[in-house]
Amino acid sequence: MENNINNPEINLEQGEKTARKDKFNFPVPGHSMTDTPKKWAWDNPPNTTNPDDAVEMVINKVEDNPDTKEHFLRMMAGGVTVEEIINTIGLGGFTEGEWSPDVAELIKPALAVYFIGLAIKNKVPVIAFSEKEIQEENRMVSKSNTLKMMKEKNPKEFENVKASLVAKNKASMQPPVEEQEQGFIDMEVS
Repeated sequence: MENNINNPEINLEQGEKTARKDKFNFPVPGHSMTDTPKKWAWDNPPNTTNPDDAVEMVINKVEDNPDTKEHFLRMMAGGVTVEEIINTIGLGGFTEGEWSPDVAELIKPALAVYFIGLAIKNKVPVIAFSEKEIQEENRMVSKSNTLKMMKEKNPKEFENVKASLVAKNKASMQPPVEEQEQGFIDMEVS
């Protein structure tokens, strides 16, 4: 198999196929330091370092383009949460070199207020946060899911647990032995 670390499309395809077979078929730490400097937008200093300027830039892009505004309103009407919209904007701005990850996080509250206000102003139903994520955070992994993961990721331990459960089930199916109460003096010595 050809190793194409510098070709993202082939690397992703290979990653899907080989990650299960070879855990070590990934770039070594520091590999990016050997790549061509300033090749990617995030390798360069961001265009905007001030969160206020970044918020203003996003709002202006939405307000100045009626199609963009309509797009966001339709997304919110369709049930896309404000949280998802601002997370996408934050990541997109970072990957395009507009701002740093820190600025992306700092602009989220202001953008959330803007998009909620935009939805209310246009009488569009709005969902601020994803309830599904909140429910998933509070939910523990079920016993059946634990066993499924164990079967896939740790088959030896899965077989041990399975054998122990089978043994417990067999023991619980046998009729219980009734013990008779005896005093200490009446016990037989073996």
